[in-house]
Amino acid sequence: MNDNLLKLTDLLHDGKYHDGTSIGETLQMTRAGVWKLIKKLKHYNLPLSSVKGKGYRLELPFILLDPQKISASLNEKSIPIEVLEKVDSTNLYLKRYWHNNKDIRACIAEMQTQGRGRLNRQWHSPFGQNIYLSLLYPFQKDVSALSGLSLVVSLALCHAIENVVGQKEKIGIKWPNDIIVATQKMAGILTEIQAESNGFCQVIIGIGLNVNMQKKENENITQAWSSLQQLGGTYIDRNILCAEVIRQTLLYLERFYRSGLTPFLTEWQQRDVLSQQPVTLLSGTQNYSGIGYGIDANGHLVLKMQDGSVQSFSSGDTTLKKS
Repeated sequence: MNDNLLKLTDLLHDGKYHDGTSIGETLQMTRAGVWKLIKKLKHYNLPLSSVKGKGYRLELPFILLDPQKISASLNEKSIPIEVLEKVDSTNLYLKRYWHNNKDIRACIAEMQTQGRGRLNRQWHSPFGQNIYLSLLYPFQKDVSALSGLSLVVSLALCHAIENVVGQKEKIGIKWPNDIIVATQKMAGILTEIQAESNGFCQVIIGIGLNVNMQKKENENITQAWSSLQQLGGTYIDRNILCAEVIRQTLLYLERFYRSGLTPFLTEWQQRDVLSQQPVTLLSGTQNYSGIGYGIDANGHLVLKMQDGSVQSFSSGDTTLKKS
């Protein structure tokens, strides 16, 4: 992240006009350097206005991600946290640390050009509005012991959101890990695992969370979605939320490392939006229909089929059937 870009948005965050000369003096830059930064903000479609003789101002609240603020809020300085202005995807970025890595590290981007969700779907990632965060986490376990990991991360994410913005509406989870509020998707999780020798494996956990994104700006998203700002009506400082997401994810992963999925089953039941609901599941090329029956001890989806039998599924794409 460009440090001067951080300083400029902090300066303009007060909503007042600042002329190029005073900005240059504050940032110790030339007028040409200031103009390059202003041009970059306009390129990223920030709500920036300019008036001749008065200068520039941000029309709406806007705070960039700052690794120092996140680390201070997290109070966990031993974890390297990188904030990138733009990247193909945070998961891809962390894969460069896969080999011979034994440490936890986090990467957050202001914008992704190739953001992905589950089933290789595109994840819309506009600049400076949401959270695109990946966490690299090593496990001294066989990959078979990680069943249910993404479900646990989704519980941690729900907890983090409620800790920061409160409980204005119930936050639920659609198996395996879509965060749902009032039938609209707010977040998704993509986990990728690399198994190594001696029962050691590394996991990259990618989290996409809609924070300050507005409907009018992103009407091209095909599925029903919402954001935390739309839900609560107020702008949210993503630095505080990022810190809490990392904190809760680490706490939940530590519990999962010690005890597996079992301690989380009750919490999952409380968040499960598919429970006792008619569900369609696309698994491979096969469609299944049944009533949501929770999850089993491995985190697999359980459906009660039309013939009364009960079946579990380890993967697939779920949809609530409309009445």
